Amino acid sequence: MSKQVKSFEELKDSRLLYDKKLPELGYIIIVAFIALIIAVVIWSFITPKIDIIKATGSVQSINKNYVMAQYSGEIVNINIEEGKYVEKGDVLLTVKSTDFDLQAKQLEGKKELYIESIKQYKRLVESIKDDVNYFVEGEEKDNLYYFQFENYKSKIAQQKVDVGSYKSYGYTDAQIENEIEKNQSKVTEIYYSTLKTVEDSILQYQNELTNIDIQLEAVGSGQEEYQVQANATGKIHMLGEYKEGMVVQAGSAVANIASEQDEYKIQAYVNSSSIARISIGDKVNIAISGLAQTVYGTISGKVVRMDTDITTDNESGTSYFKVDIVPDNTYIISKNGYKVNLSNGIPVETRIQYDQVTYFDYVMESLGILTR
Repeated sequence: MSKQVKSFEELKDSRLLYDKKLPELGYIIIVAFIALIIAVVIWSFITPKIDIIKATGSVQSINKNYVMAQYSGEIVNINIEEGKYVEKGDVLLTVKSTDFDLQAKQLEGKKELYIESIKQYKRLVESIKDDVNYFVEGEEKDNLYYFQFENYKSKIAQQKVDVGSYKSYGYTDAQIENEIEKNQSKVTEIYYSTLKTVEDSILQYQNELTNIDIQLEAVGSGQEEYQVQANATGKIHMLGEYKEGMVVQAGSAVANIASEQDEYKIQAYVNSSSIARISIGDKVNIAISGLAQTVYGTISGKVVRMDTDITTDNESGTSYFKVDIVPDNTYIISKNGYKVNLSNGIPVETRIQYDQVTYFDYVMESLGILTR
């Protein structure tokens, strides 16, 4: 084979690049990149990813003392102001009793109505459980409860799955079965939610009956004037704007008193879909609403109690579980040294830590490589 002579311009660029030595900066970049990857992997092994549930709440005194009016009557003298410091035994209100005979008749009338309402609501509970409307349409005393049951049945009927319609839309048997399970879950939720609402109404009327019995007893042993006294020492919070000439009812709370040395808890309101993930002892971070977290930070705490049953707000229709949290401190200090003490009613946001996993395991789980 004869030798070929080529000029410098005819040489290939690829050959020149192949023979060229890698500059030192290239080695530095490669080593730095590898070191970064190793650091990220190590960090992912030791750094936990914390799963949290956010819930709103408020600060509550653990040993809150309520001041109750023992008898019904007109306020003739008032000696209290919002936030005032009171001693146990201080006279807060002086009340003059009203017409006892008139009160007794009114109370007896209310008592009969409440007893009848409790009776009817218990029949409504039986109707829901037996799936039979035991009320008569057109009967004056039954009409309200008759239509409550019919409204409940209407909600149940709306959850019925039309298999034919789903098939016409091309749903598979598995998809249809999934829809049926969803609707059955909704039916169960409606059933228990309706029962809870009715049972709450029964409990409310039973509490009203207890108050009426207290008032009837007060009327029976009536006196011209009596004093409402502080039952503890501390700061007083008025539960209403009371003025002279106003009437208070027997058994009603007019104020509560919180001791300055009292301990506080956070009462958080957790939605029903999140409560199953929370356990007693879970760690919590508490942020005070209205204070910048970047300046004040958060207060740590832990879950100490959870409701065993759901609470439904009849006005808003929302349902939630109450969760009690004990904070590690009853104050928070800003970066500038400004101290804010916890007090009754302060709104907060709680972040309940229910689970944690390293970022490496989290990525592996996301890829389906690792399961727990």
